[in-house]
Amino acid sequence: MNPKHAFWQALIFTIVVFLFGMLLGFVLERGRAQEIEINLANSELNLLDEQLRNQIIENLNLSCDLAIESTFGFADKIYGEALKLEKYDSASKFTNDLKIIHRRYDLLRTLLWVESIKLKDRCGDGFHTVVYFYEYETQDVGVRSQQIFFSRLLGDIKGGNPEEILLIPIAANLDLESVNIALENYDLTELPVVLIDEERIIDDIITLEDARNIVFDANN
Repeated sequence: MNPKHAFWQALIFTIVVFLFGMLLGFVLERGRAQEIEINLANSELNLLDEQLRNQIIENLNLSCDLAIESTFGFADKIYGEALKLEKYDSASKFTNDLKIIHRRYDLLRTLLWVESIKLKDRCGDGFHTVVYFYEYETQDVGVRSQQIFFSRLLGDIKGGNPEEILLIPIAANLDLESVNIALENYDLTELPVVLIDEERIIDDIITLEDARNIVFDANN
């Protein structure tokens, strides 16, 4: 084969592959952008829905069983939706949009936490609140490892007791004043940290059995 022909064929092939890669990347990013826009709209609706749901529970004085069931159902809903966003955190270029979505979901979770405190005051300690404060997009390897551990630990506890534990993860470094006030009120200065029933704290690596004992003995 003529070396010149081989060179031009290789060059053309390289250009075609490069252009195809750029086109594929553009299509993927466009798809992500559209899905992020949808998630932004959904988070706005969820925020409004939670505010109205909270008012309905208070104003209509719903039964404890119905109010608790609604609270757990809404918590599971927004937790599932927030998990879908995690796949974009490392792959998408739309970091500002993702941060806005996370802030809105953290507001939702904070509202849920406040509502759960009111429910326990009105209906008794029929469930445990486990609020997990973590650092969003941390660059600290040690903190990241500890957060992975806590996520798995709390997921195991929640999975074994789905109707007894209201698990509320909240990013504590997104400049939300409501979250900052809560951290200050409970004197939580280090992340990650787990606050159980507004009384007990887990801030170190412990076994699953020890964590369960702390959760279910929190009021004793």
